[in-house]
Amino acid sequence: MILNGFVDDSGSGGGTDRGNIFVLAGFIASPERWEAFSNEWIRLCNQEPKTPDFHIQRDIRLLNKDGSVRWTEAQRGARIEELVDLTRTQAQYRVESVLAWPNYDRVVKGRIPPELDNPYFLCFYNIIISFAEFMDKAKIDGVVDWVFDDQGRNGRDASRWYDFIKGAITPRVRNRLGGKPIFRHDKDVRPLKACDIWAWQVRRHLDKEQPQGIEHNDYIDRLSGIHGVGNVIEGEHLEEFAANIAHGLMLKSSTTFVLPL
Repeated sequence: MILNGFVDDSGSGGGTDRGNIFVLAGFIASPERWEAFSNEWIRLCNQEPKTPDFHIQRDIRLLNKDGSVRWTEAQRGARIEELVDLTRTQAQYRVESVLAWPNYDRVVKGRIPPELDNPYFLCFYNIIISFAEFMDKAKIDGVVDWVFDDQGRNGRDASRWYDFIKGAITPRVRNRLGGKPIFRHDKDVRPLKACDIWAWQVRRHLDKEQPQGIEHNDYIDRLSGIHGVGNVIEGEHLEEFAANIAHGLMLKSSTTFVLPL
């Protein structure tokens, strides 16, 4: 069986806009499920008010840049709810990897080769390896072919290490890995838009809401109920990564598996 995994990021922007949290997150399903998902996504977004190129960070706003009304709060809520429910129905599994920018800047930045010196590299491989571990634990046969949202140089630098890392991990995990991940723009690949919603919701909660004691919303409840794996790359994992870079790649995290019964 071949599964297709799609992943997007949130919190990668430069300057103060990036916040304190970096997230890669996505969903995995069969090609047939993704085809049905894409067709329904198009249908939903073609309803009035139309959102043909839906992006959560932009379309969460009620007003356009010129001050005109984009849509009402009720319309926005209904559209996001429809898209989340569609994702909940069609995605078979989920995956996310999270780290804190302050930890990365304090522990790693400037201590490793420039082509690896970005949190994207760490989350990229934690996503791939942790989901392969999930498949092994859940006894899911087959492989995953990954599609990541286009990240320019960061993505290209990370993907160059794929064959090396694939050859270094245990056979039981390696057997779940497909071909080298590819990068596409979410304007052309509808499943990446669902990943955009998930990554943004996770980052927003961890960065803005959780520090204020605000409970996460119903969208996170629904999507986090999908079986899968989440990992947090903590300060101690970053210390090991930076300290051992001359001897190998230490790709550790605190990982939680939500397995099917």
